[in-house]
Amino acid sequence: MFFGRYYHAIDSKGRVSVPAQFRDKLLHERMLMLAPYKVFGEHCIDVYPWGEWEKLLGQFAQRPRFSLEVQRFEMRFLSRSHQCEIDAAGRILVPPVLREYAGLKKDVVFLGVNLRFRMMDGDRLTRVEGEIESEDAVDSAMFGDLGL
Repeated sequence: MFFGRYYHAIDSKGRVSVPAQFRDKLLHERMLMLAPYKVFGEHCIDVYPWGEWEKLLGQFAQRPRFSLEVQRFEMRFLSRSHQCEIDAAGRILVPPVLREYAGLKKDVVFLGVNLRFRMMDGDRLTRVEGEIESEDAVDSAMFGDLGL
């Protein structure tokens, strides 16, 4: 499981170091899947360990192939996802299309979100957190429906 927040810089070639705390959780799994995602209207990248990606695909395979939701998922999520490998220096290469999608220019924030982790541009994360804080002010019991 991935938790915490870590700040890293992405270089001009699109390489960024995966936080050591996350690499430790991956054990010997070097293959990752980078997928486009959106949080509170802000684009980011969700990063799946290969085993979690396979579980997701297994669940997806149970869906009716010709449904509109399946077609949307294929076009908006699967077809824009990219496989990558952690190199010997602990870095991943983020493809240009995903760097552009998530607005990754220099400062990248890694966020642990349980079975996967997320990469966000620092400014976008600040906007998301502002949105969350304003919701907290309106609804102090916003996590009540989770049943935890």
